[in-house]
Amino acid sequence: MKTKYILVVTFILISFSSWAQRSLFDGVNMTIDTLSINTPYSDFGPAIIEDELVFLSFSEKDGKKSDNQNKVFYDLYSTSLNAFGEVVSDRSRMGSVVSKYHEGPLAYCANTGELFLTQSNWQNPQEENMVFIKKNIRLGIVVYEKSGTSWQLKERLPFNSSEYSVAHPTISVTGDTLIFVSDMPGGSGETDLYYTVRTADGWSDPVNLGPKVNSGGQEMFPFLNTDGTLVFSSDGFGGAGKLDLFYIKFPILASSQRATFSGDINSPADDFGMVVHNNQQSGYFASNRADGMGSDDIYFVRFEDYVFDVITMSSKTKEILAGTHVNIIDEEGRVAASGSTNDEGRLEVKLEGNTSYTLVATNEEYMEKVLDLNMADQTNFVDGNLEVYLDPEFAFKGQVVDIMGNVPIPDALLTVSDGTKVDSILTDDKGTFRYNLESDKKYRVEVAAYNYFGTEIEFNTMGMDMGVFDYLIQLYSLDAGSRIALKNIYYDFGEWNLRPEGKRELDRLAKVLEEYPDIQIILESHTDSRGTDEYNMELSNKRSEAANDYLISKGISGRRIDWVGFGETQLVNDCDGSIPCTEEQHYENRRTVVEIRKSKVTRRAKGNIFYF
Repeated sequence: MKTKYILVVTFILISFSSWAQRSLFDGVNMTIDTLSINTPYSDFGPAIIEDELVFLSFSEKDGKKSDNQNKVFYDLYSTSLNAFGEVVSDRSRMGSVVSKYHEGPLAYCANTGELFLTQSNWQNPQEENMVFIKKNIRLGIVVYEKSGTSWQLKERLPFNSSEYSVAHPTISVTGDTLIFVSDMPGGSGETDLYYTVRTADGWSDPVNLGPKVNSGGQEMFPFLNTDGTLVFSSDGFGGAGKLDLFYIKFPILASSQRATFSGDINSPADDFGMVVHNNQQSGYFASNRADGMGSDDIYFVRFEDYVFDVITMSSKTKEILAGTHVNIIDEEGRVAASGSTNDEGRLEVKLEGNTSYTLVATNEEYMEKVLDLNMADQTNFVDGNLEVYLDPEFAFKGQVVDIMGNVPIPDALLTVSDGTKVDSILTDDKGTFRYNLESDKKYRVEVAAYNYFGTEIEFNTMGMDMGVFDYLIQLYSLDAGSRIALKNIYYDFGEWNLRPEGKRELDRLAKVLEEYPDIQIILESHTDSRGTDEYNMELSNKRSEAANDYLISKGISGRRIDWVGFGETQLVNDCDGSIPCTEEQHYENRRTVVEIRKSKVTRRAKGNIFYF
């Protein structure tokens, strides 16, 4: 094996190794329609150039060729296509690339702007003026490029020959791999498929595609689709009739399997020259089947289904997200497809073409992703796959529990405010909750539950990366005997005046007492260990009295409130004066606690959710 050949194979495998082994045509239903552009003669060899369908047909009488030649030579014609790949104009002759003899079939590479065209290989001066005889003048492939509004000859393939034909080109989307038909010596049958690769040194020597593609008969009219599927016609592998359409993934590997089309694509006649529109939901092929308009006609194919893989990945790390649940909803609100991605982050989906859907992807630790999916717009698809990127979770989540035993509290209400909007969420039967956050926001969350003393949480996402604020929120029940350490009811050293945050907590307590009129409480206040016992006892009484007076000012009857001071007798830490302590540690001891002395759960409002 020559070194050059080895390099070609390596290049091909690198170029196509990322393409999935599933084909666009696997399991897809297709419908076939006739076209008004067909004539009573022969029309075949469809190709798509941007928004035009280009095909071969006999020359019109006012063309360059004589009337006798009109039934021998083919020229190129075109018609406009819409976004769905449907013909929307009459046929017209492409005069800018018309040569003396045969033209087409052809292939167009949008990436390089080149046209690869089959033409009669008449460049030998001795053959130029000969009347065309099939056995004498072979076919060759020439390359054109656009110059203004016309096509200019760029090159002829180096392996064109007057001894054999090189024809029917198809080019990869990258413009570096060309597949063609030839009857050159050394093939398997009458005509075989070959490929060549363009490098800095030019086009490589042709390589036969081997027995999975080539038979002892004729292989012709290849088309290499953007998903890596090679479509071709053959009369050497059996089938419905003469030339039948087959497909296989390219490059040809040991695992590659040749397949044929289901339905009415193949007939007892010749079926050949299939191409696929860029939208990957329609295409064209030629056939001389019965009931056609001429000897060969071009048919429009519509893919009723579109099979593809949803691939879920992290938008931040680009890593595959296995186990992502995907729901696809149609315009009527029905589930059209559902499932979870596999270990490779893939989920195979089959949807109707030219239809709109909504895709919802969810994965733990990632934010829900919602996409509008218009199947008529293939710009969302990469190599026939739909890549869905999920943002890492930026969320406030956690669980609301009873502080005694951490028992889950279902149906707890969390009111989330960011200063511009307010949202409400409820905990599930396990007491858990989740709320998506936005960056650069300050959040305040009020937590409430029936027969529980609520609380509040404040945090912000200013300048933070995506992440999760995970909380275990413990609530005190309002049953008799419960002792509730009022949050933020702390005092400055030697002071009994209420701080602003302390007033906010007492406002919460006042609302609870208003909502539950049978509750009676006692307020217990404390000091740190600094100062004399007598001074601290008096100070703690003043603190309890200040809290009592504040609640009365909010309309709570004094008969429902007792208050008492404990001085420094019930410290919450070891800061009794025997060891050095920080100001923060002393601060923890300057507090007020509420004990529920009497409770009979009554409810003024309807429902079982406690709101305040």
